[in-house]
Amino acid sequence: MKLNIKNPLVLMLLCLMTGVFVTVSFLETPMKFQVPGMTLPAALGLGMLMFGISTKIQCLFLVLIIITMLITRKKYTKTDFIIIAVLFAVLIIEKFWMLPVLDSRAHLLSVGKPVSPSEMHTYFIYAESFKTFFLLTAIIFQFTKHKNNY
Repeated sequence: MKLNIKNPLVLMLLCLMTGVFVTVSFLETPMKFQVPGMTLPAALGLGMLMFGISTKIQCLFLVLIIITMLITRKKYTKTDFIIIAVLFAVLIIEKFWMLPVLDSRAHLLSVGKPVSPSEMHTYFIYAESFKTFFLLTAIIFQFTKHKNNY
């Protein structure tokens, strides 16, 4: 059995997007709270900055991926496009609903104001985990199997 790549450019963009996403969401975020001398306001400000930039970069990657997939659409199935659409939907929900709510809470915390309990941070973690699963699935779906004929 031989594996073929549907489109090397799409695979590269998906891998780069996954790298940026995983680095910010699962490495930088928890590590900044481990830095000696890092204050809570500084850590929250860095988090807002990094998630804002990361979300914009992910949007750019997804737009490039969608354009490239549309150019070579005959190589892709409906499932491929659904996976990318789900990723895009989660990213839009994060960008326009979750992150603004979390940013406003972070601003309040950074100036020492109390905030009421909220499940938004938990929902955001679920969304990030969901994106991880779908990004890895999209990468796997870039490969097709062909039987060797010999």
